[in-house]
Amino acid sequence: MSNRGRFVISLDTELSWGSFDTAGVEYHKQAYRNTREVVDGLCSLFDAYEVPVTWALVMHLFDDCDGNHELNSPQFDWVDWNTAMPCVTDTDQELWYAPEVLERIRSTTVDHEIGLHGYSHLILGADGCTRSTAQSEVEKAVAVANRCGIDPETYIFPRNEIGHLDVLRDNGLQFFRGVDARWYERRLSGVLQKPLRFADETLQWTPPVVSPRKRDGLVELPGSQILRPFDGPWHYTPADSQLVRAKRGLNRAAQTGQVFHLWFHPFNLGTSIARHLSLMEEIVSYAAELRDRDEIEICTIADAARHELR
Repeated sequence: MSNRGRFVISLDTELSWGSFDTAGVEYHKQAYRNTREVVDGLCSLFDAYEVPVTWALVMHLFDDCDGNHELNSPQFDWVDWNTAMPCVTDTDQELWYAPEVLERIRSTTVDHEIGLHGYSHLILGADGCTRSTAQSEVEKAVAVANRCGIDPETYIFPRNEIGHLDVLRDNGLQFFRGVDARWYERRLSGVLQKPLRFADETLQWTPPVVSPRKRDGLVELPGSQILRPFDGPWHYTPADSQLVRAKRGLNRAAQTGQVFHLWFHPFNLGTSIARHLSLMEEIVSYAAELRDRDEIEICTIADAARHELR
């Protein structure tokens, strides 16, 4: 087994499915519209530096359902899920239906992994999501993926709220991204996490490196660092924080032989697209230098899991 570190990128690709239940569609509308341009830029960048990644796709992006579903409704206390879905409401179809995104990913010379981010971005780990609800969500996601010629192995939980792992296993999934390997991500509530996340960026702390591990018959690969956008409250953190931290994470992976797992949502790059893509190029070009010096490998979640556990 190689002692080289590994670099993994996973991308939660969702458009308006990511926020329709929290009234966030209007706020992110332009970023969602720009997601196609972001995906195109990322695909070109990954081809240029020969970087395979894991694209985690909401499968309803490729299913023009006319608002008709066969999903068991969750009993969430903040939203009536099945009536709030963007394909049911008057949300612009451009914000929830995007078959060209899959076409662009498939057009690349690099062989990317295509995983699942659910069918409707259902929060499987939230209270009110029963096993039957989770089953209908995952079954539908797999069915649409299969119809698109995808045999998915990896699941990325919406909002990183993990639940119903047995449903994933029963539907043929093998791998999933775990919660970021920071103690506060696992032990504190969202309100308490926010100042610590801000401190991570402000103080430019080195992200943790991780290793795949078996969990309930699946393989979990925790996250290391989420790439924060330059806009919003993050513009109060140092401008070079994302790059500095990513390079430190890559160096640590090379030194330890473990995995540096970077992740984000493509729509996060939908404001100041050129600036965000430039940042990504600096990160992947540095990773490519380490790879060319035989210090790391660049791979998908599935490949990292198989490599570590064989």
